[in-house]
Amino acid sequence: MLAPMRRARIIELVRKEGVATLRQMSQAVGASVSTLRRDVDYLCEVGHLERTHGGAMINLDRLASFEPEPEIATELEQAAKRGIGLHAATLIRPGQTVIFDSGTTTAAAARAARDRCIAFTAFTNDLDIARLLSASAAIQTFVTGGQVRHGSATILGADARQSVARLRADIAFVGTHALTAETLSDTTIELAEFKRSLLNAAQRVVLLADSSKIFSRAFCSFGSTADVSQIVTDDRITAAALDELRARGIVVGRVGRIEQ
Repeated sequence: MLAPMRRARIIELVRKEGVATLRQMSQAVGASVSTLRRDVDYLCEVGHLERTHGGAMINLDRLASFEPEPEIATELEQAAKRGIGLHAATLIRPGQTVIFDSGTTTAAAARAARDRCIAFTAFTNDLDIARLLSASAAIQTFVTGGQVRHGSATILGADARQSVARLRADIAFVGTHALTAETLSDTTIELAEFKRSLLNAAQRVVLLADSSKIFSRAFCSFGSTADVSQIVTDDRITAAALDELRARGIVVGRVGRIEQ
């Protein structure tokens, strides 16, 4: 197992359990304690985890603004993202115009949409998603203007927001770093500003978020759950979170995880 995959599995375990020992990590990941110790040292160094005696826990002080590097983010919650992406793709009708926000969950939706082999027009601020969609001759793919964010395939800035402001798409698939029953939030002001522009760019806004992001907050708010038409998440969402969202009149679709 490659290092980004191991580190993603460690993060998933610690998120689920709150704290985990190196021995628990070894049993869950199937790697040696010495290898996992180096992985934990790295994750603590970059700020995602905090050392405990014999293990690690989530660094709560950094949770609101920390983003795993792209190689790790791609590996996180893959089964949930595949399920969410597959369901999201079924919402697209031939001939529609669809916006794909940058992110790994929206990328799963784009991949599933491409595999449906239907014709539609796509706009995105993600170079990886654009490359994925443009592989299909049936999909007309446009990329926003703007500046490529350092270390990622995401396009942001005033030009990106202006590109989106001109649109009135049928569907916008939007990602989020965190959400509560009321608030959608992300890790930087720049990301939040772009995502805020997406909320007004489509007749139907569908928020794609795996259950690990629900009922948490990130650094900067970009909108309200009332701004979205539907939330699609995985079936690990807690009953309490689901009840609170639905009590506010929010449509929540739960989908099964798809293991590879």
